[in-house]
Amino acid sequence: MLWKRIATAVVLAPIALALIWFGPAWAVGAIIALVLLLAAEEWVRLSALTETSWHATFTAVSAALLIAAFGLDKGSLIVDGTLLLGCGWWIFAAGWLKAYPAVFRDGRVQPAMAAASGWLMFIPAYLAVMLLHGHPGYSGPLHVLLLLALVWAADTGAYFAGHRFGRRKLAPSISPGKTWEGFVGGFAAAGLIAVLTGLFLLPTGVWGLPGFVLVCLVAVAFSVVGDLSISMFKRQAKVKDTGQLLPGHGGILDRLDSLFAAAPVLALGLRWLGA
Repeated sequence: MLWKRIATAVVLAPIALALIWFGPAWAVGAIIALVLLLAAEEWVRLSALTETSWHATFTAVSAALLIAAFGLDKGSLIVDGTLLLGCGWWIFAAGWLKAYPAVFRDGRVQPAMAAASGWLMFIPAYLAVMLLHGHPGYSGPLHVLLLLALVWAADTGAYFAGHRFGRRKLAPSISPGKTWEGFVGGFAAAGLIAVLTGLFLLPTGVWGLPGFVLVCLVAVAFSVVGDLSISMFKRQAKVKDTGQLLPGHGGILDRLDSLFAAAPVLALGLRWLGA
């Protein structure tokens, strides 16, 4: 399994980074939309929409929304409103995490709620990445790389800090391996990335470095909610992975859950900062 994970990362990471750095906006948008449609199909299976008449509707509306989002003027108020809706969804999901498992006392999420949840996960994240990538010059790719670096640093810091110091469980009924010590370690690692980025790579906007770091850390906090939320749905569905598309890693939702939650927060926060 470890070698599969490494091999998949070695193959896909350079392709993803090359796309982010060199790819034109239309190519980045088209490929990310395709990835999100694959993730939407994983969500269909995870939330049991395959067992309802909602399946075809959810897939068709997801495709239509992604096409509409691709054509939106990224400076419009619709984009800000959609990003805010996305942030609101993850705050709502945090409430689900706190109430688990009582929130699922009647089984899985009802189809209409499952469909709306999927759209609020995927569409704001898509707009957020496109907004980050749309900054002029090389600043756009750097903003997307910042998003990736924050989430990966938080994951790595949490793993090592949790392994070394972990004692108190963060969400034992959802993800028993996660600890508060790991959470703090991940925050520290992501905070270091934010400070170094603000000092040497990107403008920090009207609030300066403290505001820039604060936005980054709030995005990291949301990334934890995203990770735990998908873990919660997997536990409720009694599955280990959301799919098998990525050998050694599971499905797209398994790998990108944190990014889905962090992206709208980071894009909106940096936009408001003028960074």
